[in-house]
Amino acid sequence: MTTTADTTTASSPKTVRGDSTTTSITNTSTTDSSKPKAISVAIAGGGIGGLALALGLLQYDHIDVQIYEAAPSFGEIGAGVGIAINSQRALRLIGPHAWDAFKKHATSNMWESHADNFAQYVVGKGDNEGEVICSQKTQGGMQSVHRAHFLDELVKAVPAARAHFNKRLQSIEDKEGGGVVLHFKDGATTTADALVGADGIHSITREFVLGERDMSAHSVFAGSVAYRGLVPMDKAVEKLGVEYAQNSFMLCGPGKAILSYPIDLGKISNIVVMDFEYPTWESDKGVMPATHDQLDRLFTGWGKKARDLIELLDSPNLTMWAMRDDLPAPTYTTGHVAMMGDAAHATTPFQGQGAGQAIEDALVLETLLGRVHDSKYIPNAFAAYDQVRRPRSQRVVKTSRESGMLFSMLTKGVGSDVEKIRERTETRMHWIWNRDLEKQNAEAVALFEESL
Repeated sequence: MTTTADTTTASSPKTVRGDSTTTSITNTSTTDSSKPKAISVAIAGGGIGGLALALGLLQYDHIDVQIYEAAPSFGEIGAGVGIAINSQRALRLIGPHAWDAFKKHATSNMWESHADNFAQYVVGKGDNEGEVICSQKTQGGMQSVHRAHFLDELVKAVPAARAHFNKRLQSIEDKEGGGVVLHFKDGATTTADALVGADGIHSITREFVLGERDMSAHSVFAGSVAYRGLVPMDKAVEKLGVEYAQNSFMLCGPGKAILSYPIDLGKISNIVVMDFEYPTWESDKGVMPATHDQLDRLFTGWGKKARDLIELLDSPNLTMWAMRDDLPAPTYTTGHVAMMGDAAHATTPFQGQGAGQAIEDALVLETLLGRVHDSKYIPNAFAAYDQVRRPRSQRVVKTSRESGMLFSMLTKGVGSDVEKIRERTETRMHWIWNRDLEKQNAEAVALFEESL
């Protein structure tokens, strides 16, 4: 696989969406003037992936890391997010702050008999209604966090001077020998030795790396939507029964599925209803208002458990979310610029790996950048990151769509055949969960060192 380290030799600066206003941001560096100049790393985006990377880089004295967040403050949508065993290993390797933030808010299945279940798949409609298809097993089972609470915990370890808000990225210039210039929509600019774009599914960094006209520069609608709700656990227990409410279950049926699991230390049930037969999304917005009647009609003919789950989502604030993912990018980097997380490999949530793959990105990036003591080697580090992380993360995107088709009984040659679904479900996540992340790091470091 080829690297992109030689892209810094281009004859002219690469730029997209230029902005003529040039208010400069002066960053406070913690380095002593007597020491060699620090390597400055700008992170565009303060979500889980961006903050995990920042926490990793803060451990290196020779790196000056700054975070630029588009919103007025760090914040996430208050919904559940799965942190599988591979993601947990990555957090532990990134460092104690990242790991402690997870441990403080991690919620597992609440019954000992479900301790190692990632999810129990159950038929929700038809002659086999109620039949257990299989239980996906992994060490520690389903581990989840309340997304907003987890982010708040990560933020606590980031010095206030390193966080800059209302800084929505508008354009990028990678100046040969002169660093990367970031232009923000408020007219401000800043310069860094390296830029890591953690700027999400509508990423300016991705457009810069790939070119605005590249077919893979923009995410695509995945043909599915989700309706999400957070339900007080006592209400969920009353409606669903104690075992179902307090553990992770996936109710499966033709074209639809309903996932539910506990979050917020067991105080809340996170319910996600998925419709895999939604061919087009016409709105420019990713989230649209929905009605309970609209949702209810989708589950006509389903069994009692499905009807009870749908009833729990009866709210005037119900919304419908477009599921989007990325086409495979030919690279995650150019010159002194790289992209990570949703900016690099946005995925559908059907394997619970969106945040997890961003955390893996953060681990590899901080490991490589921690070895860069001269800014001229940043492209080498980013090229090694690309070689190691791109194949794995893009495979996750592909297999996530396939997983959705499988548990919504739409896979060709499988359909609603319970035995065939079981055969394809029980171990299909093992290649994700069981990856040796220290070996992944070592492979990246070896590629970096070989390129010097």
